Amino acid sequence: MPVNQFSTRELLYLEDTGKLFDTIDKTCQHALMEVTDPQIKSLISSMNNAHKQWIQSTTSLVTKSSLQ
Repeated sequence: MPVNQFSTRELLYLEDTGKLFDTIDKTCQHALMEVTDPQIKSLISSMNNAHKQWIQSTTSLVTKSSLQ
């Protein structure tokens, strides 16, 4: 699969989005410490894992683009 070059604007957008997901991660970690209901903990954990996967995928794209 060919990797596209990202524009500066796109890279800044991805950086901002990454910061947003870092904040979501911190919020989820805090919520996991506070919540006692196992179903809610599971929901929060699943949501946080999905965000982490998105971040990893995005980081991989940006890294590959930067290396070209």
